[in-house]
Amino acid sequence: MNTMKYVNRILLSSACCLGLALASCSEEIETSKKFDESCFDGLSRVDGMLSDEYTSDKERQLTLTNDRIETSVRFSLTQQAGKGVDAVVKYDADYLETYNLEHGTSCELFPETAVEIAGEGRVLLAPDDKRSESVTVALTAFDGFAPEKDYLLPLCVEVETEGITLSESSHRMVYRVKDGRMNLSADKGPDAVKNIVFFELGDANPLNALEFRLQESGKLFFDYVVLFAGNINYDPAGNRVYFSRNKEVQFLLDNNEEYLQPLRDAGIKVIMGVLGNHDDAGLAQLSDPAARDFAAELASYCRTYDLDGVCFDDEYSNYNPDTSNPLFTRPSMAAAARLLYETKKAMPEKTVMVYYLGNITPSLPAVDGIDPGYFVDVAVADYSTINPGASPMTGMPLKNCAGASIEMNLLKGDWTTATARKQKAAGYGHYMFFSLNPDNYAMRGQVTMVRSVASGLYDETLDTVSYYYEKESTERKALSRPQ
Repeated sequence: MNTMKYVNRILLSSACCLGLALASCSEEIETSKKFDESCFDGLSRVDGMLSDEYTSDKERQLTLTNDRIETSVRFSLTQQAGKGVDAVVKYDADYLETYNLEHGTSCELFPETAVEIAGEGRVLLAPDDKRSESVTVALTAFDGFAPEKDYLLPLCVEVETEGITLSESSHRMVYRVKDGRMNLSADKGPDAVKNIVFFELGDANPLNALEFRLQESGKLFFDYVVLFAGNINYDPAGNRVYFSRNKEVQFLLDNNEEYLQPLRDAGIKVIMGVLGNHDDAGLAQLSDPAARDFAAELASYCRTYDLDGVCFDDEYSNYNPDTSNPLFTRPSMAAAARLLYETKKAMPEKTVMVYYLGNITPSLPAVDGIDPGYFVDVAVADYSTINPGASPMTGMPLKNCAGASIEMNLLKGDWTTATARKQKAAGYGHYMFFSLNPDNYAMRGQVTMVRSVASGLYDETLDTVSYYYEKESTERKALSRPQ
């Protein structure tokens, strides 16, 4: 019964409120403020923008390290237009003066005659598209192109379809262009990650390292070339351990000025790989006197042929040597550490690099009270996608370790952009690539691997690889399929 009273009161109150509301609506309410419907303009407006395909930026640096370089632009919309959109990417010479005034620069115009815009720059977006296909823009070196000057390539987009909004800034894309053809350099700065490439000399020419270049800075991607490989061997007749050279290694040493010094002239360090060779003379089983003698021989080779150091790989030896011979001892990390120590002592100005395998590990002991991090300069790990980075030895900073090792022929390791960026942020200072070979640039996706890592390490784009060197040739040839 009481409940019904409460319900009746609620209904009565609601009726009164409704009556008041209806009465109010019947009276005109005067106000000086009108609702501004322009706030909805952005919800329906379709804006267009021209940008670089690779970086999505509005301005980008390009350095020509060959006579021709290609990049790409895209035209994009903030939302689907609901109809087909026609646009044209054009050369915009008139913008040079404005750019120089706004930026306080004195750039010269990169000439239109040296620029080729694919498909005459025309793009078409379907009604449900928000991004166009990429438009390739090719730049070619011209007479008078000078390395001491800064050039500007200004582009703009014009839309032929009504209803697309372009602002003064959004419809432009500019490239700052430099001539870097005569100034090849691997120097990417003191804190930049350094890249190591191993060439299997039976398959590939180390000069191919010169063809991997970054578009924005023009710098060479690779910092070290490892010649894989010379060998440690035992001479029974002379009862000595010595450095042996197969025909490929000997060819490069004999033709050092043509094949190795051009790398060094560009700032790439040339490292001789040293590998076991199926006899008692292993890298981790020499006696102390034998280690000293072998280290002295390696130092002599490096100085004679202007090499920058050696890289040790403990594989393919007879791991049960004749220990009655005073040259040999049982394989151990201690013996491996002794050889590395003696090598650094014999040539302190050179690089001592190691590949972690066999008895060469992050757990190498100290030698004569000196931790291995003080006589080993660079460490690279075996191939892994789970823990790709090399662990530092005692006394070794992480920057002396490779953040990943990538086997480019067998497709082992981690070459993703995300991992490269992560390993760089963690403090790794090197990256390793094994078995680079022009025959596998496309088939194995080797250039794509390098391009992915370059993006993560430097936020730069690897330039198109258009040339290569055949084995035992200094003739630079055009690839049939640039990568």
